[in-house]
Amino acid sequence: MQDKKIPKTKAELLESILNESRNLGTVSILFHQTVADRLGLHITDHKCVDLLFTNGPQTAGEIAKTMGLSTGAVTSLIDRLEKKGLVERKNDPNDRRKVRIFLTQDMNLLEKVGVLFEGLGRSVWEQLSEYTADELKIILDYVRKSVNVMVQERNKLLVHEESKIKENAR
Repeated sequence: MQDKKIPKTKAELLESILNESRNLGTVSILFHQTVADRLGLHITDHKCVDLLFTNGPQTAGEIAKTMGLSTGAVTSLIDRLEKKGLVERKNDPNDRRKVRIFLTQDMNLLEKVGVLFEGLGRSVWEQLSEYTADELKIILDYVRKSVNVMVQERNKLLVHEESKIKENAR
């Protein structure tokens, strides 16, 4: 990929950052779709595994809320992941009425997933290593704020969709 020119004005910089952020979102989705394909998973199933890896064990209700899925869809998703040997249902140690979804302890399966991310992790680490600590603080601030904006905007869409469903039910 060829390096693009760095815009000179603030307006041009803002426009370029917005465009490149959109491009990053697209290539991220395509990357994760490829990972899901290699694992024989639907992308939603793959991202559920990522959610459990990042946030730890969850109830089906917590997964449904985080992913914006119905509880029925999450039950089917968990069934598929369980058949693949990626997750297991276990009683919550603090509340035996609850069942939590845990990533499997099958190291061969976890290694298979990890191998798919090795190159990306190494490349991103190398890329970020080129920046100073002060520049990394700015990048981290931007990434954290971008995540928050994306969560807020997604939640607005979910609320809008819920109100539309309720309106149509009347």
